[in-house]
Amino acid sequence: MRRFLMGFSAVASIAMSLTAQAAATDDLSHFLKSVTNAQGSFEQKVFTREGENKEAAGSGEFAFSRPGKFRWHYDAPFEELIVTDGKTLWLYDTELAQVTVKPLTGAIPASPASLLFGAQDFRKDFNVIDEARKDGLDWLRATPKSDTSAFSEVRIGFKDGLPQQMVLKDNFGQETHLTFKDFKTNVKLNASNFVFKVPKGVDVLEDKSAF
Repeated sequence: MRRFLMGFSAVASIAMSLTAQAAATDDLSHFLKSVTNAQGSFEQKVFTREGENKEAAGSGEFAFSRPGKFRWHYDAPFEELIVTDGKTLWLYDTELAQVTVKPLTGAIPASPASLLFGAQDFRKDFNVIDEARKDGLDWLRATPKSDTSAFSEVRIGFKDGLPQQMVLKDNFGQETHLTFKDFKTNVKLNASNFVFKVPKGVDVLEDKSAF
């Protein structure tokens, strides 16, 4: 009887683990299908390959609207802004007082942003597998199919159907940890959030190379 109970416990543990693992990709699929837009705040930490904190923690606000529109605003430690309306990408550095303008061709390219803000067919650009539940979150790991990606893998942790954390690992082993807060979905967003108006006195750098 004892052996049976031990065996049953082992099988139950495996089943529970597989159920938890399946949730992350399900959460991502549901998030992409059901959430047309969202806004919130984020905190960012960057770690070296050895696990050391590389730079001061960053924070800011984000917003996105499918298809292809997003706004990523750093307010600390330095103010920076990334905006796209799905056709043009603006990279604004307030400290340098310059904005770089790049054209976008088609959908958002295979980038970490495209996993959450892009189209529903994420498996087109990424190989995605589920990982074990950790720290109360259901995790998945996505690796880009393109050899030219700046990132080797992206991990996303979900809770209650919403992304709570994202870990980006670049090709040098450096990791960027993002924590999402105040996530509000399917809200009314002003279209002006996704268009950048160049402030007076700011230099404009045209980058003709499209994504």
